[in-house]
Order: sequence, then structure tokens, then C-alpha cells
Amino acid sequence: MKAQTRVVVIGGGIAGCSTLYHLTQEGWTDVVLVERNELTSGTTWHSAAQVTNFGMTQTMVGLKSHSIRLYKEMADDPDYPINYHHGDGGLRLANSEVTMDGYRHFASVAKGMGVDFEIIDAAESARRHPLITTDRLIGALWDPMDGDIDPAQLCQALARRARKAGAEVYRNTPVTGLTQHKDDSWTVHTEQGDIACEIVVNACGYRVNEVGAMMGVHHPVMSMEHQYFLTEPIQQIIDHGRRVPLLRCPIDDFYSRQEKQGLLVGFYEQDCRTWGMDGIDPGFVNALCPSDTDRVLPVLENVFKRMPVLEEVGIHTIVNGPITYTIDGAPLVGPIPGKRNAFCIIGLRAGLGEGGGHGWLLAQQIVHGEAEYDTWVIDPRRFTGHANVELCALKAIEDYQNEFRFHLPHEHRPAGRPMKTTPLTPILAAEGAEFGVVNGWERVAYIKPSPDFHESHGFRFNETFEVVADEVKAVQSGVGMTEISGFNRFEITGPGARDWLDTMVCGRLTRKAGRVGLAYLLNDHGNIKAEATLAHLDDQTTWYGSAAASEYHDMDWLTQHLPEDGSVAIRSLTNEYTILVLAGPKSRDVLAAVSRGDWSAAAFPWLSVRRAFIGIAPAVVLSVSFSGELAYEIHVPNAQLHAAYLALRKAGEAHGLRLFGSHAVESMRLEKGYRHWKADLVTEFSPLEANLSRFVKLDKPDFVGKAALEASSPRRAFVSMVLDCSHAPAQGGDSIISDGRLVGTVTSAGWGHRVGHNIAMGFVDTGFAEIGTSLQIEVIGAPVAAQVVAECLYDPEYTLVRG
Repeated sequence: MKAQTRVVVIGGGIAGCSTLYHLTQEGWTDVVLVERNELTSGTTWHSAAQVTNFGMTQTMVGLKSHSIRLYKEMADDPDYPINYHHGDGGLRLANSEVTMDGYRHFASVAKGMGVDFEIIDAAESARRHPLITTDRLIGALWDPMDGDIDPAQLCQALARRARKAGAEVYRNTPVTGLTQHKDDSWTVHTEQGDIACEIVVNACGYRVNEVGAMMGVHHPVMSMEHQYFLTEPIQQIIDHGRRVPLLRCPIDDFYSRQEKQGLLVGFYEQDCRTWGMDGIDPGFVNALCPSDTDRVLPVLENVFKRMPVLEEVGIHTIVNGPITYTIDGAPLVGPIPGKRNAFCIIGLRAGLGEGGGHGWLLAQQIVHGEAEYDTWVIDPRRFTGHANVELCALKAIEDYQNEFRFHLPHEHRPAGRPMKTTPLTPILAAEGAEFGVVNGWERVAYIKPSPDFHESHGFRFNETFEVVADEVKAVQSGVGMTEISGFNRFEITGPGARDWLDTMVCGRLTRKAGRVGLAYLLNDHGNIKAEATLAHLDDQTTWYGSAAASEYHDMDWLTQHLPEDGSVAIRSLTNEYTILVLAGPKSRDVLAAVSRGDWSAAAFPWLSVRRAFIGIAPAVVLSVSFSGELAYEIHVPNAQLHAAYLALRKAGEAHGLRLFGSHAVESMRLEKGYRHWKADLVTEFSPLEANLSRFVKLDKPDFVGKAALEASSPRRAFVSMVLDCSHAPAQGGDSIISDGRLVGTVTSAGWGHRVGHNIAMGFVDTGFAEIGTSLQIEVIGAPVAAQVVAECLYDPEYTLVRG
């Protein structure tokens, strides 16, 4: 066994084998995989092994498409072919128009990645799958490339290819410990000896936290017991003459695919069960949980109605094995938060179908620092300190119970709530607030007009349209207040802080105390890594503010680049403060009524910051606006937040102050053309492509990503568009079309209530970015006329924010 290597991948299932193989494809061949038993002896061996293109974001579609292409190429390899039933086709059923709307949207998302889905009615669904009925069925999404693969053969083939490229695989080599050294390298301790390496990858399936504990971290991954049945041969399948399509049924909580001449039928019962929360037997190898058919009996009645043939066929095998889930159902693939040279590829509940793509994107991150797609949807740092075992268990149960029911726009499911709150959460709830969730934080979405108000979630404008319009009107004409919980906030100090920050941002750094600036941080490829508000409180202190979800992501990036001389220190204040936003033409009057000092436009102009008191509560006040109106961000310590809120509410009575929520903020920021991190600002594009050249200063001596940015050439351009429809907004991922040709993708969209337009923003091919260009956007699957417009549709001269 090697004593030294570049990367050690721990775990020999699909995650580890795919990562090892793809590392060799990226040019790193001095790599090793260690497995405690035999390859595929964890979850992989009993996987139902379905391979689909279906995904709810472009990144997920892209990595699944990569898996399909790779598996097909491997199946056709004459030297080492594997069993892969490619292109059997698959149906995702629907019994509601809301679900059909979702399928139409996801078909548009897939189109942007070169994948074609088909939306069909109930009769056509039954024609394509001869074993199903049309009971409670209105239609389906058809994936022509759907199929299944042999798990063991796939992993052995990946390992074989990796070995041929120079990698090594050590079976029956349990890891007993991990030691990280001062230079951030690692020693992997095993029962067969130690291996020194630069980088460690945790690919340990349901044993993920046994290895996580060795490096002092806990991963939000939970296992669920999952059962499927294998039937005896079915005469209708034999007579059909070709393989029947795969089936996924959110109506009846089951799936099926052909297995030999019978069916494999899996269930997502409501009476589900977590597994391994209190530890896993070391001897649980190539093993299963005891079968428990009673748990799935409530599901079976409707399954028999959907597939009557199952009432008459025998069952020869029952499989009940653990599969892994995360808090939001998507895997964790990328850097381990707070660690250097440590990565993970875990929580792969659909591991076989997606694993080829996950290993591909992870290998790119390890070798190049980024993948060719923005990987935030699978980034381990999207969960922060709230991601404990109990929360993960509750969300895993909820996700399991809704396996094929995708989240609808603005839908926030109830399990594990409230997780993170502020002192105002119950106060705002009493005021009628409806909450969404951002990085675990409860955040006001809108204020319900009555206690019995109910929102019907879907892809079309709904009951909240007029509610949000009313909130926007109140802000525009008077003054509104909202709470922004969980906003990411770092305090940066030290004698070298300003000079160091200047090397981290691509634009001009505001250095004057009392001033605020918007800045962009680039990765080493010259593309957008982060967006930050930099507020210079005094000559020694800068506050770095960014999106709530970016807490771990941004801290990792900043600390990775800190100077070694100790001249810069970073301290997180994210969980110590909360923002109260005052917005509207009367906001200065409210602020001045509760805080000493001169708050006039001359004394406290736009993009200013100062320490102050709001009544008796200490605060840091910024004159910045995400709404396009005169506005103030008031950052208050949580211990004094209620006091500040009461003071502002009391002062606001004279000016008709109204509460508003994040839906109103979203509407107003679209009218201003303001970007949203990880929607409009992603690692696939540079600030020049994102139309942010005003925030780039190429004549600076140097900054992270400068050389790559200078060498780049624009591939796409960011634009704002208005749509000629009022029944529904576009959704992120929807395709932008010109003369029947795909030319771009929507990144965010919604109704602009002040300008009266249906607005969408997105990236288009460079030849389609000129103002006035006519395009089409697919809205719920149907093309809608759209036109490129100036990105700032409301107050383009920025007179209102200056007051």
C-alpha cells in the first residue's frame, strides 16, 4: 500500500468510485481509494439503480445527463461491458394541473441543458405503459432516456478504469483515524497502515459521520429505511415484447421498473423510519434491515388500482435497506465547511442515477477549484450551524414522505420549523406575518390580510398578488418596515484589513470611514464568487455583509486568502445581529424621531454608515436600499431588537408605517435590476458577462481572478426583460427562445408592481442583449413574447434613494 498520494477517497460505493475515476480524467492519477470492506458493500449494492435525466435545476439535469452519457459509453465498451438498460423511457405521473405546470416548467429547464422531455396526457401515458390505469390521472412527464443499471458492475467498471489510469484501490482497509497537519495536508490512518496525502474525500454513504467525527465535523445526513419488492414473472411483460417504461407516481407514493420478466416496485410509505441515528453495527456489511411489509400496506391499495396486475403476481424478494437523505433532499458534494483540503460526496439518495455526474463535478472542484456548472445546489456549505441530527431526521422523514412531490414556488414545508428565530418572530407572527425559510431562519414573506388567509402554491400568480402589491404601494407612498433575519455579517479588523480587502474585490474599494460600497469577489477563473456590502464603520473596522445563505461559503473563501502575518482578523456577527429595514419616502422621518443626530441627506447621504441608538437600543445604520426607495438598514443586537422594533413602530404611527415582507422586496429589486446571489450571480459567469463592469477596476495592481478575467471573452450577457403575459411569472431555469432557437436561460423573475410589468432577468447569447430585442420566454411550458429592456425600470436616475 502506498505511503504517500495526492488524494485519498474514503468509500467504495458509487460516490467514491465515480470520484476516483473522474479525478484521473481531470489529470490527477496519483490517487487512492480505500474501502472498509468490498466495493459496493454499503447502500450501492441494493440500490434500485434508476438512471433518469429529470432534475429541478439545470445543474442537476446536467450532472444526470453526464451520468447517462458516461454509463452508455461504458455499457458499449467491448473490453468491459456492463448491464445498462438505456432508453427504456420513464413516466412521472400527475393528478393535478399544479403538478402538470411543474412538469412543463421542468421540461423548459431541461431544454436549456440539451435534454428533451415530453408532456403527455393520461391516455398517452397508458398507451406507453401497458400495465397502468388512468385512475385519478391527468397526464405525465416522459423522459425518453430513463433506464436502470447494474450497481456492482458500474462501480467495478469505474474502479477498473481508474486503476488503468494509475489510481489504486485498497479493499478491506478500514480507516481508523484522520490527522490534519499545519500545512493542511492529511494522514489517513488505516488498519493496513498510514497514507499521507494532500486531500481527503469523504464518500462513506451511511457511515459518513463515522469518518466525519474523525475530522471533528458532523454532516447533516440521515438514513431512511426503504423497501422494494421484486415480483415473479408477469405474463403481460413477457407478451409486451419490449421493456416497459419506468414509473414514478407521486399520487400513490411508489415507483416501478422492469426487473427481468417481472417488476421491481418500491414504496415511499408515510409511516417511514429513520435508521442508524444511534450508531451503526460495524458488522452491517452487504446487509439489509428486517423487512416490514405492514408499513407499506396503506400504500398498496392505491398501487393496485394503478397497476392491477400486481394483485395477481407473487413476490419473491423483499429488500429493505438504508438510503441517505439531507435536509433538503439534495446531496452534499464539495468542500467540507471549515476544513482545508477536505471534500465530501455524501447524502446521495439517488446515488446510482446521479453518481457519475456528482463525481465528475467534485473532481473538477478538487482539481480546478470550481466545476463547469455552478454547484451551489449541492454545496455542503448551504447548511450552517442549525444543521443538527434532529433537524436532519425530521426533514428526511418529510422528504421521504414527499419523494416525488417537488417543492412549489414559495412553498416552505413545516418539518423542523421554527429552527432559527429572532426575538421578533412571535411578535411578527402576531401581526399576521407569513414566514419563509432562509438558511434555517424564519423570515417574513408577507403580512396576511386576515387570520384565515391561505395561499395556494403553484406556478401561477395567486392570492398573494394583491397582498404584495399593497405592501409595495405602502412602501412607495409612505414608509414600510421589515425584518431581515440571518443576514451574513463579518467584522474585519486589523492594520492590513483595507489593503487585503482591496486584493479580494475586483472593483474600487471605498476606504473612507463612514462610507458603504457594493463589491464583488471573483474566483481564480475570473467569475463571480461572492457579492458583499462593505461598510467602513471606522478606520479599524469594516463590516462585510452578504446573503444569509453564504455564511459558511464566504467565510471559507475569505479565511483561505487571509495573510499569514496575522494583520487581518475576521469575526462572525451573523447570529448576534438582526436587520430592521425602513423603506419609503417617509423613512427618514421615522428614523429621526427615534435617534439622536442629524439624519438629513446632507449629514447622512446615500451609502453612509454610522453607529447610533434607536431609542435605547444600540445599532449600526446603513443608508442603502434593495427596494429602490429611500431606505435604511438598521443592524441591532438581538438582545435589543424588540426595543428597537417598538420604538420604530411607535414613531411610525404618525407616518402610517406598514409592515412588508420578502415578496415585496423581490418585486422591487427586480424593477431596479438588482441581482440575487446564486440566482443571477453564479460561478459560471464573470462580472463583465453579468453586466457589472461598473464594479470592475482592471487598472488595480492585482486582485483575485484578475488575470483570468482579463483573458476571458464574453459568452453570454445578462439582461432584463418584460413579458407579455399576466397569468404567471417566469421561473428560474426557464428557456429563452429566438426564432425557435434556445438563446438563454431565466435566472429570476416576478411581477414589478410599481412599473406594472411581468419582469424576468437572465443570461442570453451575446447577440440578443441589445435593448429592444424581441424574444420569447417559456412560461409554464408555453412561449410568451418578451422584450429586452433597460435593467433599471424604476427610478433609473437613482434620485429616490438619495432622498
